[in-house]
Amino acid sequence: SCIRLRSFPPQLFPGPLKRMSVTELDRALHKSVLKREATKEQAFREEQQRRDADVHLGFGATDMCKAELRKIIDSDKRMYYRTEELNDKLYIHYKGWKEIGGLECWTGLKAIHAECNAFDTIKGLHNCRNLRSLFLSENCIKRISGLDNCTQLWSLNLSNNFIERIEGLSKCTGLNTLTLAKNKIGFRGVEDLIELAGSSIATLDVQDNKIWDPDVLPEVFAQMEHLRVLYLKGNECGKNIPNYRKSITVYCEDLKYLDDRPVFPEDRRAADAFNRGGLEEERVERRLIKDENNDKHDKNMKAFQAMIDAARSEKRERDAMRGEDKYTDESDPVESVEQRMKKQIDKWKEENKDDLREDMRDYAERCVKSEREAKENAKNKSQENEMSDSEVPPPLENEPQTTAGDEKIDNRKLVYEDIWDAAPAAKTATEAKAVAAPAKFVPPPRRAAASAAASADADAAAPSSSSSRGGVAAAESVEQQRDAALKAAAEAGKAPAWYAKFAEIAGKTAAPSSTAAAGDAEAGGAAKDFIAAKTFTGSRPGMSFKTGPEGLGYYADGAAQPVPPPPAAAAERPGDGAELDEMD
Repeated sequence: SCIRLRSFPPQLFPGPLKRMSVTELDRALHKSVLKREATKEQAFREEQQRRDADVHLGFGATDMCKAELRKIIDSDKRMYYRTEELNDKLYIHYKGWKEIGGLECWTGLKAIHAECNAFDTIKGLHNCRNLRSLFLSENCIKRISGLDNCTQLWSLNLSNNFIERIEGLSKCTGLNTLTLAKNKIGFRGVEDLIELAGSSIATLDVQDNKIWDPDVLPEVFAQMEHLRVLYLKGNECGKNIPNYRKSITVYCEDLKYLDDRPVFPEDRRAADAFNRGGLEEERVERRLIKDENNDKHDKNMKAFQAMIDAARSEKRERDAMRGEDKYTDESDPVESVEQRMKKQIDKWKEENKDDLREDMRDYAERCVKSEREAKENAKNKSQENEMSDSEVPPPLENEPQTTAGDEKIDNRKLVYEDIWDAAPAAKTATEAKAVAAPAKFVPPPRRAAASAAASADADAAAPSSSSSRGGVAAAESVEQQRDAALKAAAEAGKAPAWYAKFAEIAGKTAAPSSTAAAGDAEAGGAAKDFIAAKTFTGSRPGMSFKTGPEGLGYYADGAAQPVPPPPAAAAERPGDGAELDEMD
């Protein structure tokens, strides 16, 4: 089976058209696809290389020049002046630059931050004569040089480099802080640090180097008169120097801080004693230091007590003199220093009270005051409502308390005198005489009063159903006991102790009650059967407080019952009243 290739484009088969088998056609198509994919892959690789070149161009592919420094100035207009001479600091860290350059016009620089670059030599700083701080940590510097014109240099940081020898610092006469941590200093022993002897360096950091020679202590560090802080840990010499900390403290007389902690005066005295006579001398010196500290403390305490005593004696003397003086502290014409100062301060505050006034504070105080007044008014209203609601009829005595979680505790107690005051008065003189000299004791009708009080209590404050049933049952049991006691006393012919007071009160209230009833009849033509009242305001003769057809108020009970006569026997057995009172 062969296929004519007239339908395919000529560029696919550049040769003369001929008949091709299906297999040959598949091979030709596959070859064409592979060629097209190779072309696309080549274009992709070229584009990737171009992008990588652009990325590398921003990470160190450029050189430190004026154009790049101008870009830095334009990138942060708040930090840099456009005039290069006016800038006193320059941040060029993390740029990947290999050489320092382009600083010819930066004559006013005082601090250069050039960490994390690729500088291998210190150069290009010949015009930076006012330079005070130079930070070149984490670079590729192998030698200290190019600092001859930086005579005012104060701080130099060259940590994390490849420096093997300390040199090139002879012209930096004002150098105070030198940081050379994590370098390769000390392979040749003392020769790598000998230039530090006699220098003005006060803070030296050479930790984590290769210093192994113990002679660096007497020949280098001991010759540095201004040395105050020394970081030397991480070197082999720390193991080779005997009694490392004590020896350095003795040799460096003005040292204040060594490695990780300060050098206290007590430590220096102990180190000097150890250097003189060993461990025993050091122990003696430490005991002496302890005794001196104790003596100093006692001396301070005595001085403080003496000051207190002197102040007290002065006060007593001043009070004695003031007692004999005709002037007081307020009326004394001679002003003291404190009074004069206080008067001046008060005068100044009065003159500048407008400037000292705090508007926000005044506003806050007014807001707080208004809130407090609102709370007090609400509290007063709630108390008035509670007082008006609390005016309820007196409760029954011995009524049980409800202790359920959702029920209110009822502690009401019935006072008998309140009910007896409302007892109906005698209408005639015969009845009054019968009250005065009773012939036989008859128990008074207490059931009606108890029922009236119970109904008033139920209307004023209605408890839950369970507590109401319990209270009624308890009240009925108490009434039964009281009736039994009264019946027993009647059979015995003795009147209880409270009956005399009851008769006396009933006799006193008989006349006013009749007079009031007559006045009401004359004024209104007939006594009122209902008086509206929201709360119980006291007992009324011949009326009971309850809720009825007219609403809450006082309703007439009908004809008043006469006062029962007392028992014939006037003598009272001892103990009856006490027993009844106890039962009540």
